[in-house]
Parts: sequence; C-alpha cells; structure tokens
Amino acid sequence: MKNLKSFLSGVFAALALTACLGTALAASGQVSYNFVSVSMDGQRRITAGQDITAANGQKVPGSILYTDPAGGKTNYLPIRAVSELLGVEIGYDSATKTVLLGKQPIQAAPPEEGSVIDLRTPAAVPENPRRGDEALIKSRGGVILPDDDPQSYRGDAKMFRDRNGTLRFEYPVGNLSALNSQDKALAEKYLVNGDYPKNEKGESYGLGQLADYVGYEPDLAKMGDEYVRMAERQAEFDKLRGLSKEDCPHAYTYHLYDQEGEVIREQTDPCQGHYEGMSMEEVMQAVEEGRLW
Repeated sequence: MKNLKSFLSGVFAALALTACLGTALAASGQVSYNFVSVSMDGQRRITAGQDITAANGQKVPGSILYTDPAGGKTNYLPIRAVSELLGVEIGYDSATKTVLLGKQPIQAAPPEEGSVIDLRTPAAVPENPRRGDEALIKSRGGVILPDDDPQSYRGDAKMFRDRNGTLRFEYPVGNLSALNSQDKALAEKYLVNGDYPKNEKGESYGLGQLADYVGYEPDLAKMGDEYVRMAERQAEFDKLRGLSKEDCPHAYTYHLYDQEGEVIREQTDPCQGHYEGMSMEEVMQAVEEGRLW
C-alpha cells in the first residue's frame, strides 16, 4: 500500500475530478456536500450523492467541497473514512486536539490520562473499560447499553444511546476534565448546572458542540444568533432524497427560532443537485456556474 502522504495526495487529486453536488452557503465561500466518489484499489468506498454512516449511527456527508471566494476548491473527507481506506488505526488525543493515524512514536511525556480516544469497535469486551456516570446519563434520558456486548464499546470506552437515539461515549457526560479549555469556557457561559437551559416551553437550547458533555443534543441548536430544530431541518432535507430533476423543487425550507422556540424566519437551502448522465467536464462547468444540473 502507498505510504500515507502519497496516498492522501492521490486522494485529494482524485477528489477534484469526480462529481455530484449539494450546496449550502457558508460564512465565506460555498460548501458542497457529497460531491465526489472515492475508490480504493478499484472498489467504490464512498459514493457521490450519498451520505455515510458515522460511528454513532448518524448519517453524515461522505465528502465536503469548499469553494473559497476566489473560486479555489478544496475537498475534505471524514478522517474515519480515510483511516478505513488506509487500513490504519485511528485515535484522537483530546488534550492536544490531534487525530492519530497509524502507530504513534513513543512520546517523551505520556498524554493526559483519558485523552486518547480509540474509535474502533473492539472484537471483544475490553477489560476495565472507561465508563461514565450512569445515573446522570439516565437522568438525562440516556439508555445504558449491555456490558457484555462488544458493540457497546469504542476502543476501551463504553457507549450509550442518548434520548434521541444517538450513540455517545459515557465518560464525557458531566466530566469537566474531558473538555478542552475552549469548551469549558463555553460550558460555563451557556450551561446551567452542566445542563442545557430550558425555555418556558420546557425545551432545551444551546450549543450542539457541548452535546457530548451534556449527554444529548438540545431541542434548539444555536446557529449564530438564532436556533434551529435539527430534526425538523433534516426531515425537510430528506424529502428531496431520490427525487428526479423534474420532481425535485431544488430547495428545502425550514424555520429558524429564538430561544423561546418562537419562529423568527424561514431559511431556504438548495438541494444536492442532479448530475446523473453528465460528463465530468459538464459537471465541473455546472459547479463553476452555480447550477444544480
């Protein structure tokens, strides 16, 4: 197998050449989802126009294309997908915010205890797994998974299902030491007793990035100065899946809210595009012109 550096160079060169677009505006430039297909040794691993399933069971983009204001294009793949393509180990050092690919050299000083996360599902139940506060997890609507099932673990860490069915690590819930300094500051600013605050309707609101610490996603996820109901947004997006160019409305609309859950306005985002039967040159031309077909 090629070494990591040359393989990644080849991957990102290939990413500039294949196509299927989903477009949304970012703060600067343009973001397109599931733009490319990726093959490894002749076998399709990521398919353009299709999401992939993350380790927590959620559907996420298989690739992201960022077009900067000057028109330059950069493609991104989920790091877990890259590790699986390479067949190398993957981990995460939360103390240094470093993704670890392959075998790591011996360090002069060991990382902070509990900071390296192994994202693989073990073949057997690990000995002395890292666990979390089960009482706290259950009090926030979480479901504790069977101790004797290897699927209940990632690396040596126990998982649980949150109130929305999302798979999460147990140990970060209520564990300040699992947060980096930035997230600690955000938790202090936006959380109440380690939990999302509630509005008068009893709905939780706040930053989605603190969900692993709180133990669930808020009902109203903060997006700038507004909030979005992520399930509502996803449901509207899912209505476009599989539609032909003729049947697709080419956009989906969802509401943005204030923290009391009152509608502020509607937000409209474009569909993922329709490029079936088009050549690479035709697709690239469509992308350049901002067309969805």
